[in-house]
Amino acid sequence: MNCYKCKTEIPDGSAFCMNCGVKQSDTRNMRKSKTRGNGTGTVYQLPNKTWRAEVTLGYTEDDYKKRSKRTKQGFKTKKEALEYLPTLRGSAKKEKKITFKALYDKWLPTHDADKSTINCYKAAYKHFEPLWFMKIQDVDVDDLQECIDESNMGKQTRRNMKTLCGLMYKYGIPRNLVPDKLNLADYLKVTGEYGPSKRALTDIEVEKIRLACGKVEYADYIYCMIYTGFRLGEFLALDIADYNREERYVTGGSKTEAGKNRDVTISPKIQPIIDGLIGGRTSGPIFVNKATKRAFSVSGFREDCYYPTLEAAGICSPKENRLTPHTCRRTFATLMKRVTAADSKDKLELIGHTSEEMLRYYQDTSIEDLRQITDAI
Repeated sequence: MNCYKCKTEIPDGSAFCMNCGVKQSDTRNMRKSKTRGNGTGTVYQLPNKTWRAEVTLGYTEDDYKKRSKRTKQGFKTKKEALEYLPTLRGSAKKEKKITFKALYDKWLPTHDADKSTINCYKAAYKHFEPLWFMKIQDVDVDDLQECIDESNMGKQTRRNMKTLCGLMYKYGIPRNLVPDKLNLADYLKVTGEYGPSKRALTDIEVEKIRLACGKVEYADYIYCMIYTGFRLGEFLALDIADYNREERYVTGGSKTEAGKNRDVTISPKIQPIIDGLIGGRTSGPIFVNKATKRAFSVSGFREDCYYPTLEAAGICSPKENRLTPHTCRRTFATLMKRVTAADSKDKLELIGHTSEEMLRYYQDTSIEDLRQITDAI
């Protein structure tokens, strides 16, 4: 090869000319592809002397080196290829419409909720797998409804699926990610029955737990859970500093805005138990491991204390019936329903919800409850 400046013969592949010292970067020897401004696309000549126009759409999330692009070739001149770039960019914009999965991935980090709620939404999202890679503008209400109907899950999971859709669309609409500014979740229906775990303890079961207090370890804890209505994590987090013995209430709760730091009055049925558990202590959790005097983990209490205590108290096959710790919260809501003189607003304050619909969802109905109505007619 020859130096492009002084024409002296130099070895092939030389970076510099040994005669004049000029770097061998002659633009005449460079590739003919030319990158234009970001997002405007590029054109270059092919070996068959025709021209290709190309626009980059983006890069895959898992591997930045994998480029997604849109091209059109066969132009006879460079000018024709350049003139076609705006059309190609317009098509590329349409291609950038995101998928159902991409919308979910954008929404999830922005949602402010506790870990258990996020896990519920993650579980609900899995049932939308047939739609993950559909472009969001191609997803219609029938697609969403079909995923809900075919999930083969309990009613609460299907409720979570509908709620998840609503939150995703509320996120996407003001950001122009969702076409037509329409929240399809408003048109979804949740049908079916709740699973077997979604019930309160019966009066007989509550009485069995009361009788077990002082005889079966941790029966007193479960009895307190029934009459305070806290979720298990909230219950175990209650601190002595949160308890006002004179006014007989405890402050706790963390899951929702309505449920955070709410005041729950203490029933006379459990106040002696709480006072006895605190004893002379001035700080720390109210409900601690009786052996180690340390705080419980949620999973540790549930598996090592809650289920064994239900069995020992004579409540049959708790794991088979799925009487989870949340059953105590449902029992609290059901007990409140019997207090007909109380205002719904006060009941909502105690359980930590803002809607009467959610309160009714937690409340069970019995023959005795129904008979009170018909007897009064």
